[in-house]
Amino acid sequence: MSVKGLVVHFRRDLDDDEAERMIDALMLLKGVAKVSSVKAGYEDELNRQRVKRELLSKIDGLLRDDEVSI
Repeated sequence: MSVKGLVVHFRRDLDDDEAERMIDALMLLKGVAKVSSVKAGYEDELNRQRVKRELLSKIDGLLRDDEVSI
């Protein structure tokens, strides 16, 4: 198996200076051909909340199914 690329998500949004330092550091790694940033906006926060809500709903459903079968 071979890997063509990776996506890295940070725990929090980075400001421009931090992002530039992170990009520079990643470019120093052997085999890295390109690093680009994804701008965060209000839509990003809405998507995070939507995904979180969907995952919690699925987990809740799984836990409720387990309780019924016990």
